[in-house]
Amino acid sequence: MRYDRRGFTLIEVMACTLILAMALTAACGLILYGLHLVRSAHGRTVGMATAMSVIADPSPLQTDPSMSPNAPTSSGYLNGLWVVRTESEETPLDGAIGTLVAVTVTVDVSEANNGEVFVCTSRRMIRRKP
Repeated sequence: MRYDRRGFTLIEVMACTLILAMALTAACGLILYGLHLVRSAHGRTVGMATAMSVIADPSPLQTDPSMSPNAPTSSGYLNGLWVVRTESEETPLDGAIGTLVAVTVTVDVSEANNGEVFVCTSRRMIRRKP
């Protein structure tokens, strides 16, 4: 009797299916990891832009108009992120013409109130006292 060997055996098909399933699982894992990196980078980018704008102008965080724009601490949601802006005590500058003071402004940006901080930045600013 002569057997004509055409096609694949069941074991060969199962082995190929297993290898293909492992490759697809690895590819899906890489895609999900890439999406996580994109979301994290987007959060840091938006957070830094938000922090830089709040350092220059704290008024978007002010919900009460009676609060002074130079309050020591202000916080709130901006661009979908929780922002906390803190100013240090004013330090008079010696030898400056007029009345100039220096303050250090620190801004923390996180995803939610009491959440993980995306961005923390601080700048030293000089102001003229009225």
